[in-house]
Amino acid sequence: MKGLVLFSILLCFVACQSEEQRAKTFVTQLGAADIVLRTEAMKTLVTMGAPAIDALISGVSNENPQIREMSVWTLSEIETPTDRIVPAIISSLTDPEETIRVVGSVALQSLGEPAVPYLIDALAAPSPEVRLNAAYALGEIGMPLDMIIPALINTLTDPVWNVRRLVVRSLIRIGDPAVEPLIQALNSPDQDLRRMAERALNDMSTPQTLKAIADAKKRLVDR
Repeated sequence: MKGLVLFSILLCFVACQSEEQRAKTFVTQLGAADIVLRTEAMKTLVTMGAPAIDALISGVSNENPQIREMSVWTLSEIETPTDRIVPAIISSLTDPEETIRVVGSVALQSLGEPAVPYLIDALAAPSPEVRLNAAYALGEIGMPLDMIIPALINTLTDPVWNVRRLVVRSLIRIGDPAVEPLIQALNSPDQDLRRMAERALNDMSTPQTLKAIADAKKRLVDR
């Protein structure tokens, strides 16, 4: 009850403010100790939509971890325009707080296909943390296959082991549609790509994938 009264007072205070000022006020409320205030502030920001985006993007880099976390999730609830929202959420993947990085990854997955082009670009980001989270999110989203699978296979040669591991995990998650492109990768002149494609196929462990590995090894011996 106390929280509702406080929120009512807050609504009266922001009524005379501009949309931009209101959004900033509500983003600040995302850091409130009272869960009612936080929840109502988030709902209001989602309802505001586009006019709240600038304030929420600033919130993603706020010194308060709670504001950062809730700003990320609120952006994903607003959803559009993706060309502003998705890059802001991707930036949270380098947050020093693991919880916020996880929220960022989940938020990107919840956005689904509209986030895919940005996540594919993120596979080439300087930060390994961004690359591995992008690979994970792409595997969870899974569509469109004709964009995601080639991008993941190209990332099998990432210099960082953890990134390669998440790429393999995502290809396994995609499953059957990834098998033929991985078999083709077994014929690549790139030894690292062949090795990681073999790992993914081996972990899938179906008669088709195991036979493809055996055939590829035989071809190498016969050369």
